[in-house]
Formats: sequence, structure tokens, C-alpha cells
Amino acid sequence: MPRETAFIGRTDQLALLGRRLEQVRGGQACTVLIGGEAGIGKSRLVSTFAGVARAAGAHVLAGACEEYFGDPMPYGPLLEVLEAFGREYGTARARELGGPAYERLTAFFDLGGDPIGSPQQVILAVRKMLDAIGADAPTVLILEDLHWADPSTLDIVRHLGQAGPGDRRLLVLASYRSTELDRGDPLWQLLANSGFLRRVERLELPPLNRRELRELLSAGRRGPVDHDLAERCFEWSDGIPFYAEQLMAAGALENPEDVRLPADTRSVVLARLGVLSEDALKVLRVAAVAGRAMSRRLLREVGEFPPDVLRAAVQECFDRQMLVAGPGEDVYRFRHALLREAVYQTTVRDIQVDLHLAMARALAADSSLCLSEGSAAAELASHWYHAGSRPEALASAVQAGEVAVRQLAFPSAEVQFSRALAVWRQVEDPQRRAGLSHVDLLVRAADAARWSGHVDRAVARIEEAVAEAPAEAGLRERLGSYLWEAGRGVDAQAAYRRAVELLDGRPTSAVKARSLCGLALGRLQAGRYAEGANLAQAALTMALAAGAVPEQGRALNISGLALGLLGDPEGEVRLRRAVEIARAADHLEDLFRAYGNLGLILEHAGRLQEAAAVTREGLRTARQLDLAHTRQGALLAGNTSAALVLLGEWDEAEEIITEVSLDRPVLESLYPRLTLAEIKVARGEFDEARELLDAIESVEYGRDPRFLGPLHAVRAELALWERDARVVEEVAAGVRAVRAGENTLELLRLCALGMRSAADRQAVRDGDELARLARRARGEPSSTEVGQLLLLCRAERQRIRGTDRPSLWRAVADGWEALDRPYPAAYARWRQAVAAGDRDEAREPLREAYRAAGRLRAEPLRAAVDRSARRLRVDLTERPAAAPLPYDLTQAEFDTLGFRYEGLDPGAIAAKRKVSKRTVETQLRRAYAKLEVHSAAEAITKARREGLFG
Repeated sequence: MPRETAFIGRTDQLALLGRRLEQVRGGQACTVLIGGEAGIGKSRLVSTFAGVARAAGAHVLAGACEEYFGDPMPYGPLLEVLEAFGREYGTARARELGGPAYERLTAFFDLGGDPIGSPQQVILAVRKMLDAIGADAPTVLILEDLHWADPSTLDIVRHLGQAGPGDRRLLVLASYRSTELDRGDPLWQLLANSGFLRRVERLELPPLNRRELRELLSAGRRGPVDHDLAERCFEWSDGIPFYAEQLMAAGALENPEDVRLPADTRSVVLARLGVLSEDALKVLRVAAVAGRAMSRRLLREVGEFPPDVLRAAVQECFDRQMLVAGPGEDVYRFRHALLREAVYQTTVRDIQVDLHLAMARALAADSSLCLSEGSAAAELASHWYHAGSRPEALASAVQAGEVAVRQLAFPSAEVQFSRALAVWRQVEDPQRRAGLSHVDLLVRAADAARWSGHVDRAVARIEEAVAEAPAEAGLRERLGSYLWEAGRGVDAQAAYRRAVELLDGRPTSAVKARSLCGLALGRLQAGRYAEGANLAQAALTMALAAGAVPEQGRALNISGLALGLLGDPEGEVRLRRAVEIARAADHLEDLFRAYGNLGLILEHAGRLQEAAAVTREGLRTARQLDLAHTRQGALLAGNTSAALVLLGEWDEAEEIITEVSLDRPVLESLYPRLTLAEIKVARGEFDEARELLDAIESVEYGRDPRFLGPLHAVRAELALWERDARVVEEVAAGVRAVRAGENTLELLRLCALGMRSAADRQAVRDGDELARLARRARGEPSSTEVGQLLLLCRAERQRIRGTDRPSLWRAVADGWEALDRPYPAAYARWRQAVAAGDRDEAREPLREAYRAAGRLRAEPLRAAVDRSARRLRVDLTERPAAAPLPYDLTQAEFDTLGFRYEGLDPGAIAAKRKVSKRTVETQLRRAYAKLEVHSAAEAITKARREGLFG
């Protein structure tokens, strides 16, 4: 049996049918007509609802109309209903439920049975049978494919739909193809009956949107479908599930330049053409050569139809909904891309060439015949190319590609430049025709491929250019940039070094500044931040000397990242300036990099909300430009999701990663996959985490401590929750990978995780060694999170020795909360409760930890808290929520503000609350922001005026 289509995107319609069933259960009959084109998912909706209705205790009777080629059999679906009902319930039970009317109807269909005298008697018997069945339970009558129904069946539908709804537990559900009706069809006439329409409800199924189609295509697959492939499938299928699955199953869309329709799909599509006149078919052939859409004037110009013939033929195509147009539009479109392709592929090649040539000449003579002013170059280029006129095809493809780049339509630009390259060697004096060299054309094609999300193709194109001009340093620099985007860091560094070598002894230049930036980025990825900062500063000096403003922005970008990672506030200043320069220069590459790097150093500084806001802004810009699925967009998505994970916004982080990154090659999506693995481990979805980590394991990922540290940390936490001894070797491997660099944060994170494992194992020697390492890291560049991690290491050290105190763990938890880090805060609350050992003292921290773990769906932590609560005999049942505090203050902020109101300074408050002074200052700063004041004096005045503290 064929695989049933996944149920995607019809939840609203399913819910509506569920409401109608409840209405019927209360004794009010309903009729719902479900319309939509072939393959849209009507049968899937109906069958899913049938299962829901049966599970709810309803009787479901179903039959389908059959396509006929002569006189249809009267009451065909009714016969199927009766037979299916008898099979499902057995003869005796069916007779009991359906009563005498059921027996009379079955006899009516038996050969030699008792005939029913008139159609009215059949209708009356059907109604009585359904009423009898409805007396036992709500009844659903399903009639599919009503567009093929015989007049007698339609009479039954009409009668049931118009009959009074009171005291009848019947839901009639009928489906039909709304796009295949004309004025002569009996169903069209029934639907035009106002009396009938007033009593029934019509439900038109729309096509799936992009997100729903991706979900459909990913159903049953390991991981999401490739973004470009999903986009092509959406364009070709128009969101119709049947067509989408047929195209994907046949692999018809793998080559975007050569889409070959599956035979079954083409037969289904072409079957619709059998009802058309010859003139209408000719119109469709001309329109198919023009493309998915064409201007009305071009059709008249090229088709050479007599005016009256053209009008009648076009009207026929519109009546059959094969061509469509918006109100007042002068553009005709095929309703479906598949219909256009089927017509085009069945048009003789000679006719195709003649029509393409005629259209090219017409458009060259009068560009107003194009669809729009912006499409003129692309239309003309396409027709010259498909007509085989190579000189014209070369020149027009280059022009169309350049227009597409200006419009940021990079996939279209890539197609045009690729076509130009394909015909280059078939044209005499191609450089004169194209207006640029072959190397320049390769560079344009490479950049278009890169911004289309095809970094591998960009690398291949630029490598061709390098082979033709090996001494051109600018090409080497571009190669380095594309190799870096492809995840090939070692090769990228080699390309940058070669560019610098080629420029040695030459005057200061923008290319050398860019190449030095590339080398600086390599140092940063190796964790050598000071070296990277020095190289980036040299690049900035060179860019300033050369007067190269975009390169100044790039150097500020890289040097800002280096300084930020070293804890220097100047880093943020430089990165914000880099954003301004890139935006002013409309330099997308540098703009996206600057957004990502700014977010990274804000995260590094513990300013997570700001980090997420910055990277969200960058990702929003990428989406607006339809560039979210490029390598740069994926990097922004990775940075955004990393900040969101720390903030506990795991669902949003996973959604972003799945949407933007997982359909990219593993080498280009290492960081987002690692971030997703971190979420999966914390949520206890260990198999999915292992799958992600195994995929990462298969590629070369360089020496970046910002990747290697979290990689080993995630592996270690997975082993820790599974009580696997490999946690020790993972922590050790992570420490080896990061300790030679300058990334204090990653080192301390690993130390804390290793000490947690040592405490669980009571491994004093391991814990002491990690504690010494953490103390040495204390002298390195500091941040708020560094101090917090040192406090966590101290608490774990005491736990190793069995001397940990609840007050220390409370300080750890408060500190994480002040940094907006709910997951480690929940862990610390759990440890606070365990250290307390006393049920009364442990109750509140256990409940806080349990609530936080529940919100995050952090199942391993939630289960651990639950076990501790049972051991301490603490009831974790939720109590009624406390009344909200004024100005949305948290309890900690309200308490701290209260002490300030009483006259205590931050140091005294810290001592009173047993937290750090920095935590108190953070809480006060947030409280002031919520009160919209700027100082303690203003806050106290406002609190007194509004009576916040009595």
C-alpha cells in the first residue's frame, strides 16, 4: 500500500470539524463541504477526522463517488456506504442500528431485490436509516469526490443539507474538487443554489505554506530536507502535498536546470488538458514557452491568433482555471508550475525554439512587452539562451546577472552567470560580447553562488579564477573568505598567507588589509586573542592609510572581536562602529559578521539579553533580504541560538537552528549543531544528542577553543547524566584543547563540570587538580561570568570534601539568576537543598529548582530534584502563585530594593542577604530600570510616594 501522507497544516480545519461533531452530539445536524484542488489533502483531512470521530464514539459511514466515462451508476456512493457499514458492524448489528430503512436499502441494491418505487423513497429511506443510527450515537456520513457524483447522489446531499437541523445527530461531510467544475456540472448547479448554501458550510483547503511543506517533506526523514530543494519543491508543487511528494520521491528536482516530471505526475496533470479545444491548447503552448507567467501583450504579439479566436481560447483557459490573473492585471499565469512544465515538455522542440526566438526578438524590440521593468533582462536572457542564440545569450545573461545582483536576487544571478559561463567558449570574441573577462565572470558567479547559500560552488568558481590568474592577490583573498565560510579553516589561512606574500613589497592596499583580517581571524579561532588583535590592528592601520573605508570596517570588526574576547571594553566600541560602516557601505558580508561578533562579545561579557537582541536584529535583516540560509545567515542563527540557550529560551533556539542551519552541510553548521546537542542533553533526549555529536565527529573542526571547549563539555555532561566514566576523559580532553589559549571562560566551565563529576565520585585528587587549574585562571582577564564560575568551582570543591554549605550554593544560585541563567541556577538551587539536608530548609530551593527544570523541560535535572525531594520527604506540589509584585519586580529585586529603601548600602545588603556585592548592584540596576528611575534617591522617592514598602 502507498505510504499515507503525513497530516500537516490542517489543524484549524480538523478542530472546526471537531466542533461540528460536538454540535451534532447535542442534536443539531450539520453539513460541511470540503473543497480544494486535486492532491490538496482533502482525503487526508477526512480520514484523520474519521479516526477522531470513531475514537469519540461516533458511527462513521463512508463512501466515494467514482469517475465515470459513460452513464454513472445511480446512488454509487450509497451502495459503498451500505456495504462498508455491514462489514464493520456485521449484518445483525447493522440491521439493529439502521432499522427497517437499512434492510430496505440493502434489498434495493440486491439483484432481484425489492425495488423502491421512486427517488423520493430512496431519499426518505436514507434519512430514516441515518436517524436510526444517530439515535444510538452521533453519526458522520462521509461522501468523497462529489464532483463525480451522479444526480441521484447529489439529490441525497441536497436533501440532507437542506433538511431541518433540529433533533438530528448527523454530520454530513462531503469533499469535492473546486477547481474542476464548470457551469454545466450538476455539482456546480447545486453549489449555485442559494437555499442550499444557506444551510451548509463550505471549507476550502488552501495549499500548504513554506513551513508546512518543509514539515511534510521532513516527515519520516532523518533531519530536515535541504533548504534549496524544499524551496524548489514549494515553487513547483505550489504547496499541494500530492505533487510535492511525487516530485521528491522521483528526485525530479535535484537539478534545478533540468526538472523532469515523473510519468505519473505528468499524466495526472496532462489529463486535465483533454477537455480543451485545439485553440486553447495552442494558447497554453505559447504561454508555456514564455514561462510560468507572461504579459498579455506578448501573448498577442507572438501567438499570431485572430483576436476573436484568442479571446475565446484564453477565456476557456481561465474558465478551466489553467490560467489565472489578478484583478486588473495584464499578466497571465499558469495556476500551477507543473501544468506549465508538462505543457512545455510535451511541446515539440522545433516549436519551442521558434517561439523562444520570436519572444526574444519581440522583447528586444519592445521591452514594455515584459512582465515588469525589473524582469526585462532576465526574460530576454532566458529566451536567447533557450533559443540557442549563443552570442546574444552570453551578453544578455551577463546583463541579467548584474541586474539580479543589484536586486539581491542572488539565486537568479547565479543561474544567469552560470549560463554565461556555459556558452562562453562557444562565442567568438566572448570578452567583447560580455563586456568583462572570463576571470571577472567567474568572480561574479562565485559571489552569486556564495550568497545563494552554495559555498562549495563559490569555492570551485574562485579556484577556477585563481588557476587562470595565479598572481592576482585579490582572488586569493576571496578564496580564503569562501574557504572560511565552508568551514575549511586551514585552507583559508593558506589562501590568506599567499595573498599577503603576493603583495609583499607593494604599496598599502585594501586587498592586503582584508587578507591580514583573514589571518587575524585564524588566530582568534585558535584561541590566540592577543596575536589576533595585533594583526587586526595592523590591518586597520593599513586600511586607514589606503583610505579604504569598507576595509576599515572589517579591521574594526576583527580587532573588536579580539579585544572583546580579551575583556577590553574597546572591543564593543569598535564592533558597533563596524556595524555602522558596513550598513552605510551596504556591505552584507561585513554587516552580518559584525552583528555576529558583537553578539559574541556581549555574550562573553555576560550581557545575554543584549547579545540576543543584537544577533536577532542581524538575523532579522538576513531574513528580510532572504539571506538567512546563506553561510553568514547560519552563523548569525548560531550566535542567536547560543545566547538563547544560556537565557533558557531553548524552544526558540531549537526553532532557529532547525529552520536555518540543519539543512546545511555539517562542516558549515558545526556550532548550531553543537548548540542543539547541548539542548538535547539537558532535556534528556540523549539519542538525538548522540546523533548530532556523531555527525560533528566525522569532520575536521580545527582548534577553536570556543568550539572545542563546549564540544567536550557537552560530551562530558551527556556522560555525567548517564553515569558514564568517560566524563573524566572528556573533561581532560577539553582542558587540553583550551588551556594553551586565552579563553578563560571555556576553561572554567570545564573545570566546574569536572569538579561536579569528581564530587559525584568523591574523587578528591581529581577535584584538587581542577581546583588548582581554576585558581590559576583567576589571574587571567576577568568577567562577571568568570567570577561566577570561580564561585561554582569553590562550591563543588567543598562538595567533594563533604563540607559544602547551603549558603554558598544559595550565593551561586543568586549569581546565576542575576546573569539570567536559569539552568545553572536551578542546578545550584538543587545543590543548596541537598546541602541543607533539613526538610524545612530544603523545601523552597527544591521547589524553585523543580519549577525551573519543568519550565525548561530539563528532564534529567527535574528527575534528580524529584529524587532528592522524595528522600527529604518534601512535597513538590505547586502552591497558588503569589500576587505579582509591582513593576514586574522579581522577589530578589523587591527585597534588595527594600533594604536600599531602609538606608543600607550595597555592601551591607550583600552581607544581609548573603550574596555578592556585584549581585546586589545588578539587582538594583534592574529594579531602577523597571521603576524608570536612574538613582537610589529617585527610587526611594518613588517608592515612598507609591507606598511600595508600607
